[in-house]
Amino acid sequence: MDGKILKKKLQSLDIQMTEVAKRLNISPQNLQNRFKSKEITLDFLIEVSKAVNASVYYFIKGTAYENEFLQPDNVILKEPDGEFIPNVVDAKNQTIEILQREVQDLRSDKDFLKKIIDSNLVKRNPDSDFEQA
Repeated sequence: MDGKILKKKLQSLDIQMTEVAKRLNISPQNLQNRFKSKEITLDFLIEVSKAVNASVYYFIKGTAYENEFLQPDNVILKEPDGEFIPNVVDAKNQTIEILQREVQDLRSDKDFLKKIIDSNLVKRNPDSDFEQA
């Protein structure tokens, strides 16, 4: 989507651009620069729609981009190329390894903290029948 179209749609909502920028946590200058862009990302469009409490479709409706978002039911979506599958599998395996190490570290921390707590309980209450594990 073109930034000029986005700006016109926002202006028709009668919201000050400084307020829109504030809600987006960006400077008014940054917002003006976005309006100069020939390609507004879908992510930014979603952020804007949330900031002004309007649907994404509001910004697309009546523009040349509307047809791109309205797919007929008989469209067959192409499967992603198989060349990316090994990269995804490698990334998944690396993530699993990292998570397994983190779990082990957390278990070690838990055991260490349990020993500290147990030793403090024994020091406070030496006459009790409390036994360390």
